[in-house]
Amino acid sequence: MATITPTLTLTSNASSASSLPGPLSVALSLSASANLTVDRVVSEIKVLGTGTVLVLDGSELLAIDSDGGAPGSHGGFLYLKNATASDLDIYVAFAADGTTEVLGSNDDPHRSFTLKQNEFAFVPWDCTGDVVASGEGACSLEYFFFNRG
Repeated sequence: MATITPTLTLTSNASSASSLPGPLSVALSLSASANLTVDRVVSEIKVLGTGTVLVLDGSELLAIDSDGGAPGSHGGFLYLKNATASDLDIYVAFAADGTTEVLGSNDDPHRSFTLKQNEFAFVPWDCTGDVVASGEGACSLEYFFFNRG
């Protein structure tokens, strides 16, 4: 078993600040971290186009950890980053197995979120369904999946 320690820090000036005003009437300083036990890592940089690409197959990952257990006892932690050198968006979905739809339309009910250039997400994922993505062109999606130990 190994340990990772993700830390999220959010800071901003008050909205009245003359330099880099923030969204609130007061300055913000928020930080959270946790020690997470993991036992393996899967990582890759996926090159995307405008079609939907399978990033991670939840069923495949669960087959490796198929020793039973309650919801939340499997899965892990997923880091995704738009590592595209140009200003192109990446559309990400936690979707049912076999989803092949393009995720770029404004009313697509499958899309979970959009990553703009250099944006990232870190979320727990129970490996239910799949993680799929599409881009506005030739995009690079970097991911790390840390399996819950």
